Parts: sequence; structure tokens; C-alpha cells
Amino acid sequence: MSVNRRDFCTFGKVEKEKVYDFIFAGAGAATLQIVQKLTQSSAFAKADILILEQDPDKQNDRTWCFWEKEGRHDWAPYIQKTWNHIHFFAPNFKLHNALSPFAYNMIRSNSYYAAMHAFMQQHPHIKIKYEKVETYAETAHEVVVTSSQKSYKSRYFFNSILDWSSLTNQKRYPVLQQHFVGWFIKTTAPVFDAQTATFMDFDIPQYGNTRFMYVLPFNEREALVEYTLFSKDRLKPASYAREIRAYLTKKNIRNYEITETEIGSIPMSSYPFSSHNSKRILHIGSAGGWTKPSTGFTFKFIERKAAQLIPFLEKQTDMRLFDQKTRFWWYDLLFLDVLARHNHLGSMLFTRMFKRNRMTTILRFLDEKTTFKEEVAIMRSFPVGLFVAQVMRRLMRSFH
Repeated sequence: MSVNRRDFCTFGKVEKEKVYDFIFAGAGAATLQIVQKLTQSSAFAKADILILEQDPDKQNDRTWCFWEKEGRHDWAPYIQKTWNHIHFFAPNFKLHNALSPFAYNMIRSNSYYAAMHAFMQQHPHIKIKYEKVETYAETAHEVVVTSSQKSYKSRYFFNSILDWSSLTNQKRYPVLQQHFVGWFIKTTAPVFDAQTATFMDFDIPQYGNTRFMYVLPFNEREALVEYTLFSKDRLKPASYAREIRAYLTKKNIRNYEITETEIGSIPMSSYPFSSHNSKRILHIGSAGGWTKPSTGFTFKFIERKAAQLIPFLEKQTDMRLFDQKTRFWWYDLLFLDVLARHNHLGSMLFTRMFKRNRMTTILRFLDEKTTFKEEVAIMRSFPVGLFVAQVMRRLMRSFH
């Protein structure tokens, strides 16, 4: 879906009797986490909030996975499954590792959506309307948001609707997709290790891309088996199904039923989404670049950004000042530069990282919580010449 900014104009009836403090486009994880944190803040506990969501039937449209320290209970009411061990597979390499002091968790979005809708019903100053956002325009003192039904005014507007054209119409930053199809399956015999998640299994045909299987077992007979690619283009639907079926056959899993299917695509790019922010407009979630570019992990990055946003709003009124680049942005940019040019090398690059570094260090690195010394050690896992060449290309581009 594409949402474009326009010069100020009225379309339909502007709701003149109400100026909201915050209007959100979309009712996904980013919006819901920010709204909850706003109500927990003394500065914004009674703020007038309007959420405009196109889909009135959002249920299990997402599966969120993340690691965090064992014993944390922030998301405990919504977690469906936790794993304490993970597998990593590649040709001629196999890793089985305990995650302690971390645990790997999964949330199905329906439980979180239901809990948050119940939460919002307890706060009459929060309204949700099932209307599609068509346009939004900033004036000197407010933002006018026009939906498929009418127009609304707000002091600030937070947009979580990704405009893919902002990515595809530029050439400066590589754009890959993490695209996938997952089957929730139920087998007739016990075949899974319920305590171990398969983080990446590269021991499958690569066909010139970065491709792996991702397996999350819920018990000995039920699991999510997902075929995932990091590449520029999506496949035909039949191709995903064929590869999942071949993988299950390879694992000698033949008697099963598919209970549910999950399909998705996540942008992988270091494109500066925050450049579209303005004084009163902030892009959030994937639309704001709140996805880890090199892996596609989003949920915990949203949590971190939402936690940073509330104290920022208490002190600042210009949304252009919120997002700042870090050295991890540069790491992701360089990695995606290499992966875009040499997509067939993804399996080798990830294998070298997992083979030459401790699991806890890798997870902290992906969480952007390592020291510079640890980051240098991880970078030394990769072919030096490959990355130096890309650094030079990036520097030459900066001079032109």
C-alpha cells in the first residue's frame, strides 16, 4: 500500500471539533507498543489518540520471534513457545547450542492484538476506526489526515504504512527482501525436538541466492517449517511449496497435515527512512526503518524504539531529531551491499560468522549491544577482500 504526502488540501469533511494529540496509521506492533507506553507516561496518560486501521479482521497476520535474557517477563502473557537451544546447519557444518543466558521466544499476533484491544477499551481517550488512510499533510500547527471516510486533525501523526516506492525508486541503497512461506504442520509421529529451534538451515539448494529453512517446533508433532530467502525478487507461490515439501522429505517427515500457512515479505535495506520524517510526522515500524536491515528482526527493535520515543516526546517537538545513525547502521549497509552484489555467498557468510564466534556474542551483535572490540572480531570472520572492495565502492560513490 502506498501513502503519499500532499500539499495541504481538504478532502471530505474535516473534524473541526477535535484535534487529536496523536493519530496513528495502522494498528500493528509499532503503533500498539507506542500507544501502551504513552498511557503509562504521566505526560501523555490522557492524550487523545486516534488509530486508523484498514483491516478490521487482523488476527494471526504475524509471527514475532526474538531472544532476550532468561527470566524476563515483559512479554510472558503473549509468548506461545520458548526454546533454550538452537540449531544452525550448513553443508559440512552443524551447530547445536544452548542459548543461555538467552531464550528464544515466539508470539503469535492474535494474542497480542486481543490483549491490546481489551487494554484500549479501558481508555476512552483512545479510539480506533477502521478506515484506510489516503493522504496526510502537515501545516504550521497540525497534521491533516484524510481517510477513506473523512479528515482528521492532529498535533502529531505517526505512520506505520510502508511506501515501497520510496525504496524501489532509488539506487543509492541496496534493497533486498526477506520473503518466506511457512507451513504450520502436524505429523502423525513424533519427529521434532521441542526444545530446539532451527535458526538457519542452509543445507538446501541455494539456486544462486541466500536461502534457508527455519523450523520452530511447538511439540514433538507440531512445528512451523518456513522457507526463507534474502534476495531481491520473490518466487512464484509453487516454488516455496515445492522446496518445503522437498525439505520435509529429506528429513523423513512424510505423514503430516498443513494446519495453517504464513506468507510474508520484510524489507531489508539501510535506506534512511527517517529522512521522510518532518516536524510533526514520524514514520514508525518498518515504514520508519525499525527493522534490523541485515536480518529482518523487528519486534525487539520496535520495543526499543518505542521506549526511546516517550522521553523524547517529553522534551522535543521536532520528529526529525528522533532517529540517529549508529555504527551498526554502517555495518548493516556494508553487509547488504555485499549480499546484493553476491547474493549466492549468503550461506558462506552466515556460516563463517556462526562457526567462528560464540553464540552469545552473535546474538548481542545482532541486538546492537556489543563492544567495538567484539565487532572487530566478528568482522574478521568474513573474507576481508570482499568487504574492503565494497567499502571502496561505497566511498567512491560518496565522492560522486
